Amino acid sequence: MNNIVIYEGDSYKNFYPFTINHATFEIRVGALTLLDLIKLNQSIGSDTSIILIVRDSIKDIVADRYPEAIVNPNDIPNNSLKIQTSMYLQDNLFSFIGMKIIENEDKYLQSLFNRTDSLNVSDKSCIVVGDNAIRISDSARVRPGTILDSSNGMIIIDDNALVDIGCMIKGPAYIGKNSIINPGAKLKDVAIGPYCKIGGEVEHTTFHGYSNKQHDGYLGHSYVGEWVNLGANTNNSDLKNNYSSIEVDMGDKKIDVGMFAGCLIGDYTKTGISTMINTGTYIGIGCNLFGAGFQNKHIPNFSWGMDDDKTDFNKFIQTLEIVKRRRKQKVASSELELLKNIYKNKI
Repeated sequence: MNNIVIYEGDSYKNFYPFTINHATFEIRVGALTLLDLIKLNQSIGSDTSIILIVRDSIKDIVADRYPEAIVNPNDIPNNSLKIQTSMYLQDNLFSFIGMKIIENEDKYLQSLFNRTDSLNVSDKSCIVVGDNAIRISDSARVRPGTILDSSNGMIIIDDNALVDIGCMIKGPAYIGKNSIINPGAKLKDVAIGPYCKIGGEVEHTTFHGYSNKQHDGYLGHSYVGEWVNLGANTNNSDLKNNYSSIEVDMGDKKIDVGMFAGCLIGDYTKTGISTMINTGTYIGIGCNLFGAGFQNKHIPNFSWGMDDDKTDFNKFIQTLEIVKRRRKQKVASSELELLKNIYKNKI
């Protein structure tokens, strides 16, 4: 049996807020997570044992997410191939924003999706532009009036996804399994994870699974975690009026990320209607943001409103249970324990 050991390295804090409650190999880079890419690159088969080495604080939740893997064993076989996921990463999450999010599609994506190059649109009134491949699952639906422009990159619409009436999608773009793109949405250079609902204008942005931005409003050059909900007319700035370089306040340090930077949004965060998010904003996990004017540029975990208040943890969990129940899921005991520790600043 072959053994592949995948471990985080010491730079996981550079990828906050996502890696507060995730391992670095769970970071989504386009259609795939880093773990997906490693599995494909190493041609992992049934005779391969996957060993995951993560921080003690997240080992239980990682074990729940990947029951097929061995997490933090006491001993590692000497003949194991060791892969540090931080080697795949650049300086921070903003490094991924704005790049061509679907790379090496022929090498990786064709092995993931059983597709043909022919289109499977639900209505002949759809407009197709560009010479790059457009791959649409047989179970996906693309409704009348949609424009698919692959001039700058490949477009993939995965299983059971719905692209509704009058959408415009400019590649490179990936629409994940069971996700819904609402009527009239305008998407450019996006990676949308599974079970998302997306509307309005979105560009150069990655969404992890189970997150919603259903309504009008702009989101650009941003990275969004899981179970996030952005209220109607939530907008973010991704370019300063004087075109100068943007600094992101990560809490313990500030990093220069260049001219374009929107926001980093941690898991479980929600925004009220007409929320205004400033250029280069960091938003932790479990926040509930609302109020007039621009939000702060560094928003700690579990923030409530705009006045440095903190959300009530029990009410937060009650809401999370409702949200997950609607998607036929439950809050795992490992997830609950991890969130408690984060709330109490033990992590």
